[in-house]
Amino acid sequence: MKKCQSSFDKIIEEIPGIAVDNFEGRHLNSRAFFLSHYHMDHIQGLNSCQLANHLRETNAFIYTSEITASIINHEMKCSDILRYVKALGRETTLITLPSMPEMDLEELFVEVTLIPAGHSFGSTMFLFKTTAKTVLYTGDFRIRINDISKYGNLHKNDDPIHIDAMYIDTTFFKEKYDDFAKRTDTVDTVIDEISKWLKKDKENAVSIFMYANYTFEFLLNKIYQKLNMKVYINDHKWDFYSKIQHLVPSVTNDPEDCRIHLCRNKFEFKNHINCIPYDYFKQYLHVHLTAQKWDGYNINESPIVRRSNTSFDACFSTHCSRNEILYFVSYFNPSKVVGFPNDYVKPDDGSDEEFVLTPKRSMRKRQNDVSEESLNKVKKIL
Repeated sequence: MKKCQSSFDKIIEEIPGIAVDNFEGRHLNSRAFFLSHYHMDHIQGLNSCQLANHLRETNAFIYTSEITASIINHEMKCSDILRYVKALGRETTLITLPSMPEMDLEELFVEVTLIPAGHSFGSTMFLFKTTAKTVLYTGDFRIRINDISKYGNLHKNDDPIHIDAMYIDTTFFKEKYDDFAKRTDTVDTVIDEISKWLKKDKENAVSIFMYANYTFEFLLNKIYQKLNMKVYINDHKWDFYSKIQHLVPSVTNDPEDCRIHLCRNKFEFKNHINCIPYDYFKQYLHVHLTAQKWDGYNINESPIVRRSNTSFDACFSTHCSRNEILYFVSYFNPSKVVGFPNDYVKPDDGSDEEFVLTPKRSMRKRQNDVSEESLNKVKKIL
């Protein structure tokens, strides 16, 4: 497993004795573990002997979504931890945290609800409820402003639930990342470019590069849906996706069907012999999906930028933009906010107050105080 810095190295203070998205160091003594998704900066320590020994000695478990549990089983075949991975379904689950006298922790009952995070395949937020506190851990997430009200488990009687503490993904909290393109807009534009390229010459092909694993399923399914073409993936990925073709029917490992492939190359290359079995195509269109390059993005701009006649970057963020983060926090107005991997600092210029909250009680309270300029800003983001 690749070593990197963990994105979340904090303690959920309201629920002592649990660890989320971190399986090393001080987190190893936890009485329950939670994993939001399978990306390297969230699984550090997951394959360690120390964790396996702790799970075996304490009979503690790692709770995650059903898809992420399948990914763990695929990526960590024969690992000692597999028997301690518990997949949670869509229904709220009551988990008993055993007492830990050595840490002065009493037995605690916690209701855990998984909420789709919109970040990667199988990614989830965790809504924790005890008799005293309600805590939301977002993990890495991307939820559009106009979609928040659709999340039933985060509402009661159409109003947002009270959240005592929110641990929120702030990967792109810097002001230069105010906005990102809607992923649906990006995907539509990318597919249009791919279609035009393939129609130019029957020997043209397409290579697609994305940084992280388990983030490309939405795009590839849309390509298959609109172009009726599958995307070639390597043997290791196929070993996993071949078992869930009902969820990702858009991929193939057929060497005769590799006109579009998922590429290992970050930059444009003429030779793709390391990606596909037979590289007999004349010319490639290289598609690079990324978010970091899109600082200062204007939502009225195109979501792609040409690097050459045969290469372009596409704005495809699986994290919230700064404005989406500010709106999400403002919408729920939690008593406490903790950001990761960057600190969440409430803007002192009142910029978070520009957002109009959609719940009825908040709309009535604030609609008379919102400027026309602020309303227009929210409408554009929506």
